Amino acid sequence: MNTQHWINHFEANTRLNRELQLPEAPCVLPENVRAALARSIATFQLGESGGGTRLRRYTRSIASLENLKGYQRAVDLFVAEEQSHAALLARTVTHLRGTLLQKQWTNSIFRWLRDLVNLEFNIQVLLTAELIAEVYFGLLALRCSDPVVQTVAKKLLRDEIGHLSFQRDFLFERLKTLTPAMQRLWRWQFQAIHLATAAVVSWDHRDCLRSLDVTPADFRARAQRSWQSFQSRLERRLHESETQARHAVVDSNNTAPTFRHYAGHHHQG
Repeated sequence: MNTQHWINHFEANTRLNRELQLPEAPCVLPENVRAALARSIATFQLGESGGGTRLRRYTRSIASLENLKGYQRAVDLFVAEEQSHAALLARTVTHLRGTLLQKQWTNSIFRWLRDLVNLEFNIQVLLTAELIAEVYFGLLALRCSDPVVQTVAKKLLRDEIGHLSFQRDFLFERLKTLTPAMQRLWRWQFQAIHLATAAVVSWDHRDCLRSLDVTPADFRARAQRSWQSFQSRLERRLHESETQARHAVVDSNNTAPTFRHYAGHHHQG
């Protein structure tokens, strides 16, 4: 895993988020749209505001692995970027005259799930949230007319796309050590968790989605397409790696000296 690339990326991007200038225009959205957006964005803001304690703890357990050198530093910077997202979303909620949340039931479930098993599961739950966020911020950027919401949504959408690549790099390093059967099992449970999460989020944010002329069913369909795109890229990379490994074994067998080769040299001597 090219962790130095991600270290450089997160260092530069977090600085851009902190320096991002938002339009100064007041919110003129209809009241029902403003209120629904404010509540919904406040929920996502809470989700982005964690300190990454669990993730950092799990990361320390694999810090010594050769193919993940620098990963711990990259994760620290990733968490800092997430916190810069929380700051941008807090500014957006304030612009919408909303109230920041200290606790929310879906966020509590996510935090509980991330602490259940191990690093891979923690990353998977986090990844599920980011796949959902990619769809959510994409819809805000496309459907919301408020310039502040649009500016923040477009920036966070670009960042989430980067986060998905970061998580895909990590999962590739871990999944390539599994058998094909175990990889299929992982894919099945990942898809199941993603489907359940999309269903919960589409219901919890239904008022916001309807204010954007998006039905919960449409949101779930978009979320499924996002998952399929991520998973197909990951599986293609795993397949290419497996093919290269097989070719390397074949080449090694073809170039290795045979017993008959050694015996012939010995007889000539």
